[in-house]
Amino acid sequence: MNLSGKTCLITGANSGLGFATAKRFAELGANVVLVCRDFQKGKNAMNEIKKEVLGANLELMICDLASIKSILDFTKKFKETHSELNVLFNNAAVLTQNRTVTEDGYERMLQVNYLAPVLLTTSLLDLLKSSKEARIINIAVPPEKLQVDFDDLQFLTHYKPFDEFMRTKLYLLLYSIELSKRLAGTGIIVNSINPGLFKSGLRRESPWLLGKITDLFAVTADKAAESIVFHTLSNEAAANSGKVFVKRQEKILISYWNDSQIRKRLWSVTELLIDKYSTV
Repeated sequence: MNLSGKTCLITGANSGLGFATAKRFAELGANVVLVCRDFQKGKNAMNEIKKEVLGANLELMICDLASIKSILDFTKKFKETHSELNVLFNNAAVLTQNRTVTEDGYERMLQVNYLAPVLLTTSLLDLLKSSKEARIINIAVPPEKLQVDFDDLQFLTHYKPFDEFMRTKLYLLLYSIELSKRLAGTGIIVNSINPGLFKSGLRRESPWLLGKITDLFAVTADKAAESIVFHTLSNEAAANSGKVFVKRQEKILISYWNDSQIRKRLWSVTELLIDKYSTV
């Protein structure tokens, strides 16, 4: 995909991987929509990119993924002001040490890391379908041992922050694979990417040992963004949807991820959770 003149939407674009990807997309001539929760942080990020990328075409839009109302207000405004969407990069995520609940009654990580990307994607599907080329990129490659606990999707028992964070990534991965099946023939490519260990704001909430490992071995967000850019531009990606990648390397789907019954069950449960807001 040639990004020149294409509309690319990135959540969590004010820092880390989102910021680095926004900068690279701008360098490639895209019209980049930076979706941020905090106006001032978003404004600072936009100004910094403009200093580094002459002629960058940027737009700042505010959306709090921990608020369903904010998501719906944002998507309504976006659809009123844009006629197409070529790239949707669901990048934003949170890792919380203590279990907290959003104003909508959902556990915070479940909503921000999973339900919000699902609702955002669903609400913008018409614009993606109307584009000649479209990519949906999700950051979602969890440990292979994890499985969905359908009896405790809201992490009410034995709350372990990092484990629950990874479960939200599992949910997003399963959703991405199932979505790719349901969008077959539409021209929309949906893939999950693990850009590798990189430095981000999540490090502050990570377990002590993982934080130390991150300090020692993590690459910069700019380096990690190369994987996102590669899969966005790649002509090969246009023929491969529903795939999982670690950096640039395709990862073979394990049997659990490839289980259509598990994916469809999660899809149905997700519909029940957000049915009053949208249809998955």
